[in-house]
Amino acid sequence: MVVHIDIVNDARNNSPSNIYFTMRVSIRQKKLEITPALRNYLETKIVSSVEKLLAGGTAAALPILDIEVSRTTLHHRKGMVYRVSVNLAWGGRTLHAAEEDEDPRAACDLVEEEIKGEIKKQKSRAFSLEKRGARRAKKDLRLDPAARMYRKGRIRDEGN
Repeated sequence: MVVHIDIVNDARNNSPSNIYFTMRVSIRQKKLEITPALRNYLETKIVSSVEKLLAGGTAAALPILDIEVSRTTLHHRKGMVYRVSVNLAWGGRTLHAAEEDEDPRAACDLVEEEIKGEIKKQKSRAFSLEKRGARRAKKDLRLDPAARMYRKGRIRDEGN
């Protein structure tokens, strides 16, 4: 069973930074039944935290968040039998996080921290690449000291 949810946050004020943020979310289940309480937990933990991190960016491409909750085996009753995996297609990249635990909520908590770290890493990487390019452009624009134009037409380091 696949559920698609389109989340749209409308801006309370009409500032250019708070236009509209839309994210496509699909929650899938495999070898287990997702209860409404678990669905609500997934939406509050994973979807809202990802939404907060992506809200400040540009709306060039629609982010697609794919959450899959599964049971790794039907035979075992104890141990790491629940798996939560998250795929986020955003900005031309696909970020992936997956965790296994004894409880689906605990696995959800672990995968939330992992996907938040991945998003922060990608955002900081993009920012540092932009800064690096700006530094390079500034360095290329600097003039050679021999080509400088000084006031009153003379070089200050000359003789007297």
